[in-house]
Amino acid sequence: MGPQGTFSDEATQKVRSSGVSVTYTATFVEALLKVTEFPESVAVVPVENSVAGTVAQVQDSLVSNDLVILGEINLLIEYALLANAELKQVEYCFAHPQAFEQSSGFLSKNLGQAQSKLTRSNVDSGIQFLEAVASGNTPVAAIVPLSFAEDKPQWKYASGVQDYQNNTTRFLVVRSRRENELLDYSCKKTSLLVEFQDDRSGLLYQLLSVFNLFQINLCRLESRPAKDTPWAYVFFVDFYNSADTEACLEVLRFSNFRYKVLGSYDSLG
Repeated sequence: MGPQGTFSDEATQKVRSSGVSVTYTATFVEALLKVTEFPESVAVVPVENSVAGTVAQVQDSLVSNDLVILGEINLLIEYALLANAELKQVEYCFAHPQAFEQSSGFLSKNLGQAQSKLTRSNVDSGIQFLEAVASGNTPVAAIVPLSFAEDKPQWKYASGVQDYQNNTTRFLVVRSRRENELLDYSCKKTSLLVEFQDDRSGLLYQLLSVFNLFQINLCRLESRPAKDTPWAYVFFVDFYNSADTEACLEVLRFSNFRYKVLGSYDSLG
């Protein structure tokens, strides 16, 4: 995703094998579409941030593009601020939507008067800042990766501008699902998409009771709108595998749920 130097690029380098080429795309969704066009390729995309929550377009694309998760990477996210003037004078601040959300406290306190300019990537924020500086005297700022700011020391105004210093993003390594895909439930985690076949009280309790029966620990449970029915919802469930994972999935199969295993995987890098 995006130009070299983005956090997605940094995550990619942690798992990239020697001799493997990297192709950069403009958006997360485009990266996921590419792996459906080239079945031997993989994509590295952010799915969840410890502060801002789920990256919705990635979560939804996992399902619509029939992808399988191969692994996850947890990356500490550190932002810096570029500025060509004192902050009270800044008129525009460039930031990717995720960076804006993860640094909202800093921005509200220090750049409340500045108009936000949303960008396609964190590196794009830096590029647009430099272009604005080169084209005139408008006071501007940008939220960028710390590594980008360190290469532009003349414009680096502050570092560590994320609201929480343990700000971490979870990236997924995914590829196109193969016919008769076999999954390894001895890996650390499994991710599911769960759909309800009807709407009645107690459905969520029934779902959770199956995991409780096998003492399986959930590490994420999130509802998302079903795309084909207004005001209906599906659930994304992540859990830690155990010796009873397959037995648990078999019970779910015979319960009043439809589910799809999105992947069983380990932490990488």
